[in-house]
Amino acid sequence: MNILQFLGSAWTVEPWVIIFALALIAFYALMPGSRSGGKAYLFTGGIALMVLALVSPLDYLGRNYLFSAHMIQHILLLLVIPLMLLASIPGEAAERALDAPLAGGVLKFLGNPVPAWILGVGSMWVWHMPSLHEAVLGNEGLYIAQQISFVLIGMIFWWPVFSPVERVRLAPLPATLYLASACLGCSILGMLITFAGAGLYPSYVNPSDSAGILSYIRNELCITAGVDQQIGGLTMWVPGCLIYLAASMVTIAKWYAAPEQDAAGMETGESSVITELKYKEVTEKK
Repeated sequence: MNILQFLGSAWTVEPWVIIFALALIAFYALMPGSRSGGKAYLFTGGIALMVLALVSPLDYLGRNYLFSAHMIQHILLLLVIPLMLLASIPGEAAERALDAPLAGGVLKFLGNPVPAWILGVGSMWVWHMPSLHEAVLGNEGLYIAQQISFVLIGMIFWWPVFSPVERVRLAPLPATLYLASACLGCSILGMLITFAGAGLYPSYVNPSDSAGILSYIRNELCITAGVDQQIGGLTMWVPGCLIYLAASMVTIAKWYAAPEQDAAGMETGESSVITELKYKEVTEKK
């Protein structure tokens, strides 16, 4: 099988992916305000990217040939897709959820910066422990749990910074520290994987060549098991950290914009007072 034949045939539409996507769509459709504005398009894009990451050749490569492909998939599922889904939630729906006794209690606990950070960064560390990662590759149930947990935990991680409800978001400075520390945690893990000896994840050293493309990967692309592991570690280290840094820049931009907005508000307030005083003076003269 050549590479073009592989890319055309290595699409695996599994029932659990469809069920998970449909469950998210149904849940979103029940939210008030979900059909208005651009949020629905953002949600649709997030779902489409999630399904693509789970059924495309990227998933097949990650499960059978390349640790680096698996890492790209994990970055999408834990950082990119959850942010798109969270940003698509209408503020009205989030307000109602926070006001509900059960849902509000869960959101207030999990959305607290400490548990949200531990879950977000910890999930990356735990799921990439070599022994657990090997178990995931050999167990369908664990694999499904891993992929679903990445999406849900990713939304929890982003909640303190980009919650649809402004009053529960972290202030710009704490949000920047929250993201910078997550970047550090991701970078340390990426460095450990990058500089560890080849064979940290044994399944990728001598994979069973079910699609007949191993020779192409090793000889034509020159991706040995060691190179593959280094690419995977660098993917977590550099692009993963850049996502955190980009989010930090957004919070910093809001921080710098806030004084200008306050100053504009003060100027508006002062001009209103002056106008009112002048009006009183004219009235009294009359």
